[in-house]
Amino acid sequence: MRNPLLCLTMFLASCQPSTQPPSEGTATTSNTTVAAPAPSQHIILSKNRRFVYLARWYAPAATEATLDTVVMTASGEPWKIDSTQTVYEWLFKEDTTLTYIPKEHVGGIERAEKFWLHPPRYGKYAILELNPFPDIRLPARKGQAWEWTVYPPDFYSDPAWAIWKGMIDVKNRYRTEDTALVDTPLGKLTCQRVQSTGTSKFGTTTLETYFHPLYGFVRLNYVNINGSKTELEMLSANVQLESYDKGVERVFGKVYK
Repeated sequence: MRNPLLCLTMFLASCQPSTQPPSEGTATTSNTTVAAPAPSQHIILSKNRRFVYLARWYAPAATEATLDTVVMTASGEPWKIDSTQTVYEWLFKEDTTLTYIPKEHVGGIERAEKFWLHPPRYGKYAILELNPFPDIRLPARKGQAWEWTVYPPDFYSDPAWAIWKGMIDVKNRYRTEDTALVDTPLGKLTCQRVQSTGTSKFGTTTLETYFHPLYGFVRLNYVNINGSKTELEMLSANVQLESYDKGVERVFGKVYK
């Protein structure tokens, strides 16, 4: 198990060169299907908004999942590492006897023309670094296509999926598909579906996302580099003003000291 404090320090030092998606993309002829957030307003990543996800992990060829919970809390403030991004925090529930809760601070982009996130990537979630990052161009139109490359450092390598030295190239390709009416814990939502692939020297990964203009990515379906699958389903999206300890207790059922 990696040391969480070392994880966070190395993460902040190493992730930035890999996480600047280009602004260009190609749109095609269909009508707008999902409205974009208004300029300079954080509709999704608003202050103190907490997004709780159910995570389902499927081993290669498995039909039964291991369940987990991961939580994203937005600050509504610029990220100190990159002021063009909005900082938010991922919280993780570990299957260990840890007396603290693992967390990491990262940045996302919420603009009129795009919504984009760093995925969770502490512990076993580090495998998602080889997948496309959640990304959508707005206003969303069927047939839009774009691509960009990330350069994951070897800090995210692991014998369980892939080992490398230095940085590797992962070329991400995206395509906007049809809208879909999705039955979610938040209700029936009309979402924009985006299909994407990530290609590296280790092979190809995929990510299918469902985006809603009020909640962001309500469902993320990953096929990972080792053939495993990870599904994230949003359970709730609420503004929470209670203390940090109360928030942790609300989500995970215990207070970590």
